[in-house]
Amino acid sequence: MKIICMGDSITFGLGLEADLSRRWTALAEEKTGVQMINRGISGDTTGGMLARCHTEVFPEQPDYLLILGGINDICLAGQYRIPCMNIAAMVKQANAKGIPVIMGLPLPIAPEDMHRMAWDVERDNVRNARECEKLSWWLTNYCEERDIPIVDFRSIFLRKDGTVRRDLFQDGVHPIAMGHRLMAEQVCKVLEPLL
Repeated sequence: MKIICMGDSITFGLGLEADLSRRWTALAEEKTGVQMINRGISGDTTGGMLARCHTEVFPEQPDYLLILGGINDICLAGQYRIPCMNIAAMVKQANAKGIPVIMGLPLPIAPEDMHRMAWDVERDNVRNARECEKLSWWLTNYCEERDIPIVDFRSIFLRKDGTVRRDLFQDGVHPIAMGHRLMAEQVCKVLEPLL
């Protein structure tokens, strides 16, 4: 079985460049034996991912396309509706090519730990955290209506009271190696009945 994992820096494994075998895609591949092709690009938006599907996914005819993205869209545009449209387009185009989709729910973000760039003084990371929550809610409903398997990456980064587990992040957005291990476990749970 071959799965292409389309995403941004969280899929790529930003911060783990010294040992990419510690990112969630590699760990899930090791545990399941499923070929997990990592197509994460740091800084990519769902619009970029949608465009890349035509060159990096559809020609390879994988057994599944796993999508994880949207945080960069929200941080750039300040709202969740743009990634909804792009992800829905990815799903429709993949289905038209006979490629089923597995959806990854985006991680929560910890606004208090995020860096603010000098050129991006208007960014409101507290609002962006709320928009990420809205995106997860929308994706959950969208996938449930269409029987699309969901990998719930979001909940493993939240405590029972709903607060973010800041200890699992490098910078409020990107998970540390332990976060990637937890993500891999979530992927394995979803893949088990598909194998």
